[in-house]
Amino acid sequence: MTNYRRFIEGNVSIVALALMLAAGHAQPALAQDANNGDDAEIVVTATRTQTSVERIAARVDVVTRAEMENRNYVTAVDALAQTPGLNVVQSGGAGAITSMFSRGTNSKHTLALFDGIRLNDASAPNGQYNFGQDTVSGLERIEVVRGAASSVYGSDAIGGVINFIPRVGGDRPIAPFFEIGAGSRESYRLSAGAVGSAGPISYAVTGEHYETAGFNNVADRFPDNLGEDDTASFDTITGVADFSFTDNITLRGLVRWRQSEADFDDSALDRIGRTGDDEYFVWRLGPRLSLFGDLYETELNVGEVRNERTSRDAADVNQSFPAPSSEAEGVRSFANWRNTLNLGSAGALHDVVLSGGVEWQREDIDVSGGYSDPLSRAEDALGIYAMARARLAGRVDLSASVRRDDNDNFDEATTWNIGAVLQLPEIGARLYASTGSSFKAPTLNERYGSSAYTIPNPDLAPEEGESWEVGFDYRPLSSVTFGATYFSSEIENLIEYVTVDPITFAGENRNVGVAEIDGYEAFIDLAPLDMLRLRVNYTYTDARNGLTGAELLRRPPHAWSAALELTPVEPLVLTLSYLNRGDRMDVLYSNTNPWGLGGGYVGNGPAEGYQVFNLAGRFQLNDNISLVSSVSNLTDERYEDPNAYRGQPRTFWFGVRGSF
Repeated sequence: MTNYRRFIEGNVSIVALALMLAAGHAQPALAQDANNGDDAEIVVTATRTQTSVERIAARVDVVTRAEMENRNYVTAVDALAQTPGLNVVQSGGAGAITSMFSRGTNSKHTLALFDGIRLNDASAPNGQYNFGQDTVSGLERIEVVRGAASSVYGSDAIGGVINFIPRVGGDRPIAPFFEIGAGSRESYRLSAGAVGSAGPISYAVTGEHYETAGFNNVADRFPDNLGEDDTASFDTITGVADFSFTDNITLRGLVRWRQSEADFDDSALDRIGRTGDDEYFVWRLGPRLSLFGDLYETELNVGEVRNERTSRDAADVNQSFPAPSSEAEGVRSFANWRNTLNLGSAGALHDVVLSGGVEWQREDIDVSGGYSDPLSRAEDALGIYAMARARLAGRVDLSASVRRDDNDNFDEATTWNIGAVLQLPEIGARLYASTGSSFKAPTLNERYGSSAYTIPNPDLAPEEGESWEVGFDYRPLSSVTFGATYFSSEIENLIEYVTVDPITFAGENRNVGVAEIDGYEAFIDLAPLDMLRLRVNYTYTDARNGLTGAELLRRPPHAWSAALELTPVEPLVLTLSYLNRGDRMDVLYSNTNPWGLGGGYVGNGPAEGYQVFNLAGRFQLNDNISLVSSVSNLTDERYEDPNAYRGQPRTFWFGVRGSF
């Protein structure tokens, strides 16, 4: 990159801190790292190193392997829907495009990771990740960090970070596992794999297949509804392996391949034969070195994330306006050098950890077909970051991070974050506060994409956010925990499409938007009996256009979730979960339009909320085999989220799960 030298020379202090003071071991959140402690307490995503949740000045939620199994989650959408602060919007059934609105920010403002590897699709128009096509059998846990995290991960992490962490290792040479399941609408699930540790090798390998005949994504109320079920199928293979040459040197590798195929419809327009293929391939390889009794650790990784998407449209009786086929390929090549320095105590400070690193990536995209002109572009980016953590006076956890990102085609972006946690063990409480900045880089599509109605704008600047939050947790009794968080964000330079030619209606993307977001999250966790646990979450979000005051779309102000887990007898676990999404603003479609096709767009307006109950059970037959079943949307609630797309109807599942 031609401006790397200028970038580095102009930021000597950050480079020095990042490279000389242990710039960035920042472990990529591998499962064996997290498993050294209790799954519910030790996380790696928020700080890139093993950290207890109670010491992090942010809200972090973990979907554990046990929760995935007890609640019979099949897809990532199932696993994330209950997470407070997240609004999961799926345009139909399995495989349909799924957006993640984290704390009221845009769907492109949530960073998706696989074991610390950036997944957001470089070839997608706004760079967002489609969360609707991942299954969870190969995962050990999902960590969700809410709030800005650009000072740790760079672009995209304005609203939060979701990190999928794979299974790996164990206390035996080989521990096989499998699951076979079947459900409503000709749905089938099969997964099998093994984890283990033998001598210098720790590994995991998982294969997954899921398919369903699905349901019609278009809501029943539209007169053109043809009753065509939208099918989907996913195949996934995940492999992770660590080879320890010595106690201090480990070679780490990871590979994940996923291919999905799903039918989809347009808003309010039922299309038969419209199908999308989505394939991604991720790999990473690199050594880790530990020296001076784990005082210093360093890690070097190289890898690639390859996304390929194809949409095809077959002629049918309902396609007076057939959509053209399209193809898109995005390749992100990356290399990073990470180090960490564990200093222990230094004066009044204890548990001092300095970390940071250098990350390079190159994005290549090749897009053709659809309504846009062909686009083939590439660009490089370099990020340098540094972080520090320490405990003061035995009860105050301090943290700070700073990052500088440089891109070929626009100015550098500097982000930062500082936070503090006050531990009050005498009364079973903690208080925390944090503030920082974040950014979202404009995508290659946003800058260079063109069509009959779109003019390229290569001068787009990054979107920039500033946010803060304060919160507390309180445990008055061993069986009762509750807490709350207040958060506030302002995002400027939002990229929006603006019409510039009133005759041709041509327009371009411009930095003109402002978002102002405030809200709070609250929870209570009750375990009055060993056999009973109840968790209730509530989120209030006020997300508005900072220029007009209008409520932002698809962010319900009120959202509830709850889970009641009951173990009436030792082999049986029952879970009743509840999801409530209140009224919201959305893009609305009427039942008819002037052309008699599908529904007519009627503008933005209020959309009705909904509530869904799910019931799941697991019965342990013996040490190795268990039976699992579930009913999703127990009451068969009819709802649309987003408007015009049918929500999942009542669905039954039954399966057999084994581990040896």
